[in-house]
Amino acid sequence: MIISVVNYKRIRYMYQVEKKGKKAIARELCIFKNTVKKYCEGSHVPWDRKKYKRDASVMTEEVIDFIKGCL
Repeated sequence: MIISVVNYKRIRYMYQVEKKGKKAIARELCIFKNTVKKYCEGSHVPWDRKKYKRDASVMTEEVIDFIKGCL
């Protein structure tokens, strides 16, 4: 789950300053506890997303011919 920067800051503040537990933060913000855990530890940040690369092998000649036939 990707969260907003505002929620990220709230999670970090609640965890570090208010000393709330991860389950309590998840309950209060209606976010999954695994997501809260990931952002509490600071190992992930919402503005640093993983780049995904799609495999082009799906578009074979047969698929292209089928699409052209449908059009």
